[in-house]
Amino acid sequence: MYRACTLAVLRSDTDAEDEAAVLALVATLDLDMRWPDPTTPHIFLGDEDVTTELRAPEVEQNVSLVSRITEVRDELVRRQRAIASREPVVMAGRDIGTRVLTEARTKVFLDASSETRARRRLGEELDSGRDSSFEQVLVATRRRDELDDSGHRAVRREQAAEGAVIVDTDALGIDLVVEACITAYRDANPD
Repeated sequence: MYRACTLAVLRSDTDAEDEAAVLALVATLDLDMRWPDPTTPHIFLGDEDVTTELRAPEVEQNVSLVSRITEVRDELVRRQRAIASREPVVMAGRDIGTRVLTEARTKVFLDASSETRARRRLGEELDSGRDSSFEQVLVATRRRDELDDSGHRAVRREQAAEGAVIVDTDALGIDLVVEACITAYRDANPD
């Protein structure tokens, strides 16, 4: 959702560093999350599915500028809670367990080095047809971590939500990460 807001900011030529202008835009956005199929959430601005645009380099470079604005976070927390109240959902994000859904039945903190996350992101970039290098993605990953490390978002494992299961994913493929998350859910919810 932060990426969709960032995309809207970029499309509107709003200065991402002008907090008042960004907040004014975000407050009026027709922003929603829908599941055309249960495994893949799609993000909509109005009637437009913008999911495939959310990993664009310009969005990646600016998302932390938008997400660092306290009032924008407050607005998106309100919207994320509304989405979670509509139906059961798995949410991912750096403040989901610590701020958005503090009452979640299961909280998982996925941990990985910046190098591992950059390699994974590079794979996404290349799969999407974008021309990126490992070094570019690594620099962007570290920059985002620095901008997000404001105390409001869990960037490091010691910032994980209370009671969260921490899964070190450096040496795990996606299937093993999913398996670890399912195990954490089942352990926390035996009924």
